[in-house]
Amino acid sequence: MKPSNIKKGMTVWISCEVRGGPFPNERRVYIKTGLSEWFGFVSTSELKQGVLEGHDSVRGVVVEVSNDNITIGIRGQSPSSGAILTRSSLIANDTVQA
Repeated sequence: MKPSNIKKGMTVWISCEVRGGPFPNERRVYIKTGLSEWFGFVSTSELKQGVLEGHDSVRGVVVEVSNDNITIGIRGQSPSSGAILTRSSLIANDTVQA
């Protein structure tokens, strides 16, 4: 997607690996975009398909657009990760192709 089409506040889906979480309505997710990694816990409502384990996509919100770099925030809890950094060229149809 062209950087000019990506706006702050835009919702995107980010490919992730999902594992079980500590609560029935929570999952542990791992995201790797090539520029950054994110590990944390999200509500099942933030997952596109809501799988128990395996591949899914997690909802993210664009928090910053800078040249070809996009910063995406995830609604969840991460013990050591912050926002996710990716390139605008990796976003197609509102989905980050990690």
